[in-house]
Amino acid sequence: MILPEGGKYMPDKVLLSRLKNDIFECRDEVIKLLSKLVSVPSISGDEGEIQRELYRLFSTLNGKTTQIPMKESLRRDPKFASGNDTSFAGRPQTRFLWPGLGNGKSLILCAHSDVVEPGDWEDAFKPRVEGDFIYGRGSVDDKYSIVSIYLTLKVMQKMDLNLAGDLEVHLTNEEEIGMAGALAFVREGFKADGVLILEPTDHKIYDAHRGCLQFKIEVEGKQAHLGKKRYGVSAIEKAAKIIDALVKYEDILIEEGRGYPRFESYEYPGQVNIGIIKGGSFFSIVPDAVSMEGGVGFLPIKTIEDIESDLKKIICEIKDDWIRDHTEIHFNGLKNEPYQMPEKHPFTLALQKTLKSMGREAEVLGMMATCDARYYYNQGNMPSIVYGGLNNGQAHSKYEHACISDILETAIEYAGFIIDWCGKSK
Repeated sequence: MILPEGGKYMPDKVLLSRLKNDIFECRDEVIKLLSKLVSVPSISGDEGEIQRELYRLFSTLNGKTTQIPMKESLRRDPKFASGNDTSFAGRPQTRFLWPGLGNGKSLILCAHSDVVEPGDWEDAFKPRVEGDFIYGRGSVDDKYSIVSIYLTLKVMQKMDLNLAGDLEVHLTNEEEIGMAGALAFVREGFKADGVLILEPTDHKIYDAHRGCLQFKIEVEGKQAHLGKKRYGVSAIEKAAKIIDALVKYEDILIEEGRGYPRFESYEYPGQVNIGIIKGGSFFSIVPDAVSMEGGVGFLPIKTIEDIESDLKKIICEIKDDWIRDHTEIHFNGLKNEPYQMPEKHPFTLALQKTLKSMGREAEVLGMMATCDARYYYNQGNMPSIVYGGLNNGQAHSKYEHACISDILETAIEYAGFIIDWCGKSK
């Protein structure tokens, strides 16, 4: 039972109805708060300002809000991987703890504070409201989630609810470029009976995600004048052969992944992409150097080490002595391991049950991206799943926008799961 308002008993259905009414009255606050957070350009590696704002925000709740510094020694961790070498100084992470009254399961809620670059979107950090939508970089990924969970806790505490189990919120840095923030929280030793990663999932549950490995290939050629082209070696032509081999490797990953549990619905369950090519200096000079940077997306059927080995083998097996002797491959960027929970894990089933009781049949899938869940599960040994509101392809897109009414709806679902998982005070 729950004893809000001075000890008066409130049945579950009445409680959830009251929560829903109170949360839906927060529409104006959602607009104000999300607009404020979006206006902070918290690009990965520059989260100091947003973390200070989040510390102030969560400090208004009943509980303990602390700033947890990220240690430079984290870079020596064998599982550390980042696409950024900016110092951690000046951008500690925010942790909020709402202690339970005992005899309940504990829960960590994790959302990330950083956003991707705006590209050519000039007004990305100037939020605007149009009807039921708020436009701005990070409005969906992932400041939407931060607003949802803050309002959830604020309304629950306003109703004088108490939980049996401990609840904490982790607001991470660098999720977009390697999840170093999640690793930092895990290495600090914070533990819970379950971790819910708050990401925009279109109200689907993800209990697995694919891995991602970043690579850089450097090809050496031999410079020559256009008139003596055949006496030189074009690094661009050699790079083209490597790209062709990588395309064939992508086909192999796709075929190997077909029908793999949780990822059956994806038409292309494997990706190899060359995102950057640099080479050549003048149209009539045979180029003597090319560098290519790209990434491989792969299912939990393989490991990081498997993919590294595959890529090296691909280059060695190209029938071209020059390529074998004059090509180097490096793996210095992202090394995002895949993760996969056991099928029908009690934590996953618990969230499904809560959502079903609230009228939503949530599908359980694997996610064709990577997120903070991998560190909490793989290194923290905690059951970890991903769930959140509407995405609709808006994450990382130009003119990204969040649905205000869905933020409120998602907050209600979070409230229901928190109560069901952590237990009710008696």
